[in-house]
Amino acid sequence: ANNFTLFIVFIIGLLIFELGEYISHRISHSYLWELHEFHHSATEMTILNEKRGGLLEGAITSFFKLPIAILAVLIINQSIEQGQWIIYILWTIFGIAGECFGYIGHSSLRLSFPKPISYIFLSPSLHWIHHSNNPKHFNKNFGRVLCIWDQVFGTYLDESNLKEIKGFGIENSDYNKHNPFYCYYILPFKKLYKKFKLQFTL
Repeated sequence: ANNFTLFIVFIIGLLIFELGEYISHRISHSYLWELHEFHHSATEMTILNEKRGGLLEGAITSFFKLPIAILAVLIINQSIEQGQWIIYILWTIFGIAGECFGYIGHSSLRLSFPKPISYIFLSPSLHWIHHSNNPKHFNKNFGRVLCIWDQVFGTYLDESNLKEIKGFGIENSDYNKHNPFYCYYILPFKKLYKKFKLQFTL
């Protein structure tokens, strides 16, 4: 395969990988909110919020992420096997960018990309909108590195919406009413049990 074909295959792999991240994040909001609420209960944006998540949610979302991630990695691996080390370098940079965007997006550092960069990459500061307590901002900007899937599925809000953020977190969240140990190890299971018990009784 020529270099151009391999590069196209690489781009497809990245898009599939990002789609997996997007889908699992939306599932967390739609079907696993009782667990994901823990992540959103933080009332301030700090770098520590990036890893503010429970064991149970992480285990469940892995089932959705893993097949898509494996498919993406197999596609990207095809390029690397052809001796295209530039593809490996780009894939590594993409992975590092994902980690950096995650930490900066949860921090108090406002980092917005200028256009046209922001048409492709999701500015870390746009994750503030995702955590905003403004109802207009709920269920927006699910992406991690790229904003394409938010644009495709109508969940994208650009930098102009940042000025409408009044605060962060979930009002009266149960996760802010108990000690951290209880919130991490016990409350998620109780919330999920209550949800399914209610569904089966209905």
